[in-house]
Amino acid sequence: MYKLKPVVPVPMLNENTCRMYKLKDLQQMSFSGVPMSYKSDELQDINDETQLSDQEIQVLLEKQSEVLKILEQLELRLNKLDVKFPDAKNSILVSEKQQSTQCNKKHKNSFKSAINNDITNLIKNDTVVFADPEDPPYSLLALPILYPGVAWDISYHVHSSVLKDLKALGTIKEFKNVTCKDAKSIVKVFVIWQHIKPSPKVVRSPTDSSIGEVSLLRTFNQYLTTQPLAAADKIKSDKVLDLINEIGYSTNDRTSELHNLIMDSNKKLDIINIVIWSLLYKKSDQPSKIETWLSHFTKIIIV
Repeated sequence: MYKLKPVVPVPMLNENTCRMYKLKDLQQMSFSGVPMSYKSDELQDINDETQLSDQEIQVLLEKQSEVLKILEQLELRLNKLDVKFPDAKNSILVSEKQQSTQCNKKHKNSFKSAINNDITNLIKNDTVVFADPEDPPYSLLALPILYPGVAWDISYHVHSSVLKDLKALGTIKEFKNVTCKDAKSIVKVFVIWQHIKPSPKVVRSPTDSSIGEVSLLRTFNQYLTTQPLAAADKIKSDKVLDLINEIGYSTNDRTSELHNLIMDSNKKLDIINIVIWSLLYKKSDQPSKIETWLSHFTKIIIV
């Protein structure tokens, strides 16, 4: 506010020509091996703020996306190696309640003869399933029942983001590990519970992934079926499965269409009935006729 005269006059610039130690010019050294044309560019980048164009920003975002995908694949590989996913101290709540179901010994004797030769392609890569506890894929529970001649190793792991969700943990309790370590050829399935939409997401390799319970059952049926359908029956089955998949991910309530696909006399344990059962098992207030049909499969699958 007020400009006062200095009490002691001090020079604005103090020139000290006497140096005890002469230090090297580090900045000059870092650019000593760089041509002059590059030096000027690098120094300008240091001193001035660089303004990126929209195209350059888009390129950076694409590279970032690629790095995130690589990290995701590394995480999947680490999850396969570390069966204590997540940290053991965080998963005590679930692991104490989550029992392990051993493979039935009678299945091991028929393992080689009961399944087709394509199982070798299935066990080359483990199958990773990302499942949302708000939309659980109950068809996973039916895999050992649909294909009893297979040595299964199905393990369920809880993502850290789900550990504090009590409602989700209550749903997860119905899913039990299935272990079979004595057989040479084991089909391994790693199920990771985390909030993901759409669910489930099935990953076989970086280039092989699919969405939905229909895709999940089709993946295993492709390799494990022992009685291939005739061409006409397969076309009909594929149409029904495509319709079920469309109904399952429709924004409208199309439960009545699922009811129309159910026949009281058809209680065969196949992938069509299993996926219909799984979708309807999540819903409530079913007609008594449908409840009877659902109860038949529930007693078989939910142990």
